[in-house]
Amino acid sequence: MTGLKKHLKEGGVALGTWVTINHPDVTDILSELPFDWLVFDMEHAPIDIRDLEILAMPLRGTEIAPIARVPWNDMVVIKRVLDIGMQGVLVPWVNSREEAEAAVAATRYPPRGVRGVGPRRCTRFGSRPFLDYYKRFEEEELVVIVQVETAKALENLDDILSVEGIDVAYIGPMDLSVNLGIPTQFDHPKFKEAVEKVRKTCDKYGVAPGIHTFNPDMAEKMIESGFRFVALLSDLRILSRGFRELLSRFKNL
Repeated sequence: MTGLKKHLKEGGVALGTWVTINHPDVTDILSELPFDWLVFDMEHAPIDIRDLEILAMPLRGTEIAPIARVPWNDMVVIKRVLDIGMQGVLVPWVNSREEAEAAVAATRYPPRGVRGVGPRRCTRFGSRPFLDYYKRFEEEELVVIVQVETAKALENLDDILSVEGIDVAYIGPMDLSVNLGIPTQFDHPKFKEAVEKVRKTCDKYGVAPGIHTFNPDMAEKMIESGFRFVALLSDLRILSRGFRELLSRFKNL
């Protein structure tokens, strides 16, 4: 086991951010920083499969794991992002054991899953033996992340996280708070209870708890409470916030 997967299995904290700006300069800049992972957002950002391959190229030779948040729990999309070299997938809207099993199966080759065989960049376009990739990738590198974002997911959390092959359960605070009927109320007892339930259930099944954070204080608090796959804002938010703070010294913002 190597890289991010090994780090998480050993109980380490893995820090990353989200790439939503569709230009390889962004990834190139971030590749110079000591991130453990980057998530490329295909669900809400204007990033498609062709863009994803180009955006990931600057990470080659680094220790940063490229992960795609796919737009849906779709076996076709999942196999395509893995074929172009993603080391992990983040699957949104996983609300049941069956949906969790489908997500895992889409990442595995037969007989363990349903991933079709057509590797491209993941085997360096054939310069590396497929059998080596076939035997190694699923056990040593692949990281499967399910997003916990609904009341139904919370209700079925034991069923979801007991599925073999899930490495991380990831809370999107915006989605979860909206679906709980308390939009952006992150200090609401209902939201705090949900966050704690995810963390405890993750510990029960040996799954790393993950969460998106909006500022350094929130990130520190989540890490101290036991979250180990922690997103530090996003490229868009850092860009906007950084310039806003700079301009605030000269203008009334």
